[in-house]
Amino acid sequence: MPVPETQPQPLIYRKRRNPMARGEREWRVETDALVSIAASGRVRRYRWDQIVSVRLCREPLRARPWRYVFAMQRKDGGKTEIDNAHLLSIGLFEDRSDRFSPFVRAALARIGAANPRARALIGETRKRYFFLLLLSLLGFGALAVTLILAPTPIDRLAYSAPIKLGIILVTVLIFWRWVIGAMPRGVALDVVPDRALPPAPGSAIPAAEDKPT
Repeated sequence: MPVPETQPQPLIYRKRRNPMARGEREWRVETDALVSIAASGRVRRYRWDQIVSVRLCREPLRARPWRYVFAMQRKDGGKTEIDNAHLLSIGLFEDRSDRFSPFVRAALARIGAANPRARALIGETRKRYFFLLLLSLLGFGALAVTLILAPTPIDRLAYSAPIKLGIILVTVLIFWRWVIGAMPRGVALDVVPDRALPPAPGSAIPAAEDKPT
């Protein structure tokens, strides 16, 4: 008697996004599609072969310094964005990276199988990267000019010039490290590096001033 084939169990990730939601939204990695089930019971399906690109990026917020984002762009121009922050109550979030990372890896495998030409963008978006790069250059220039031209308490020290030079060099190293780390780059879905996903989760972080998203 033939043994019936068993369907693989979908990998499930749940989170609550904002205070207006009745409960947690469920995301299911199924064979043919990413399935979204709202707390109200509304179901949406996003076929894997309709997803043309993916973005993985760390996007910290005040109450969520550990926040990572998984964004999928579809052929119809629609976009689906999921992060690892679960809202417990207003201003209080839980890091669900331990469930988020396996979910993302499973989704990437399905997208890659359905659309081998799909790519993952690691780092900032190109527009955001250019904007942040411009701000960083202006900030670095202002710091250098201030240290060189403006009177500072460092000028009273015997070795003020080498100290100022050291501060500028350290700032350059920090700036260059950010430039390399945040630079947008496309990679194949089967070689997405671990750094594109969150590390081991921390604990819930309260912040009354932050607005949940």
